[in-house]
Amino acid sequence: MVPEPFVSAQEAAKFVGISRRFLIELARRGITGAYPIGTGELRKTWVFRLSELATAIGRKTDETQRRPPESERAYHRIIRRSLLK
Repeated sequence: MVPEPFVSAQEAAKFVGISRRFLIELARRGITGAYPIGTGELRKTWVFRLSELATAIGRKTDETQRRPPESERAYHRIIRRSLLK
């Protein structure tokens, strides 16, 4: 079995539907599926596994028992609210 490849922050943000900057903030806070590369003190390169990221987001939104609204913009706020708890 071939392991799932890592993807860049840009690709992962597009997959989740949030900005790259917000995804990096979630990575720094410890979201599942984010892996730092390098030993930089100030800056790290982050890579992501999409399946783990989707599971983490799904788990957080399932806890709130909310159905995402129709508008994409409102959906982003729910993701943000549920992930930052």
